[in-house]
Amino acid sequence: MYRVIVFDMDGVLVKESSSWQILHSHFNVNAMANFKAYLEGRITYREFMFLDTLLWMRRGKVSEREITNVLLRATVNKYAKEAIAELKNLGLKTAIITSGISILAKFIAEILGIDYYLANELVFDKKGYLIPGGIVKVPLLDKEKILSIWVKNRGLKMSEVIYVGDSVFDIPVFKKVGFSIAWTCNPSLGKNATVCLCCDELKCLVDCVRKHFSL
Repeated sequence: MYRVIVFDMDGVLVKESSSWQILHSHFNVNAMANFKAYLEGRITYREFMFLDTLLWMRRGKVSEREITNVLLRATVNKYAKEAIAELKNLGLKTAIITSGISILAKFIAEILGIDYYLANELVFDKKGYLIPGGIVKVPLLDKEKILSIWVKNRGLKMSEVIYVGDSVFDIPVFKKVGFSIAWTCNPSLGKNATVCLCCDELKCLVDCVRKHFSL
C-alpha cells in the first residue's frame, strides 16, 4: 500500500523546468559553466549555489522581494489543486522534494494544499538583501539519498512512496521507490519509471494513481 506521493516541483507542479533558471533569465545571466562544474564533480552543490547567486548580484544588491516576485510568476500546472485534493482523498500524504528554491516550493505547497516541502534555501540579511550562497537541503545529484532520509524520519518505507519526476536527475529516485511516474513525453526517460505519462494536465496522473491504488 502506498502512503505518500512525492513530487518534483519544477516541470511537474509548475510548467517552468527550473526555478533557478527563472532567476537566471530575470537577471540575464548564464550559469551553465557552474552547472557543468557541479555535474563533473569539480565543485560541491554548496559552491554551485554560491556561484549562481553571485551572478545575480553583478548589478548590485538583490532584494528578497524582487526574487520572490519573480519566482511567484511561475505557471502552476493545470488541474494541480484539484489533483492534490483528489490524491489526498485517496488517503495519500503529499510532498514536494525539489532541488529548486524553497521560496517557490513553500508558495506552491501552500496554494495547492501539499502537506510537506523540502527545497534549497536562499539567505538574506536583516535588510532583506540576498547573501551569496544559501542552505543546501536537496543537492540535485543526491535526491534519492535525501528522499530516503526524509522517508525514514517519518516512519515510512521507500516501497510506500509514489514519486513523480520529469528529468534524468529523477532516475535514481524512480529506481528506489515503490511506484514511479515519469512526467514526460520522452520515452528514453520514461522507460526508467513504473509508468510514463505524456499529458498536458495533472488529471491523468490522478487517474493513473487511482487505477493502481485500487490494485
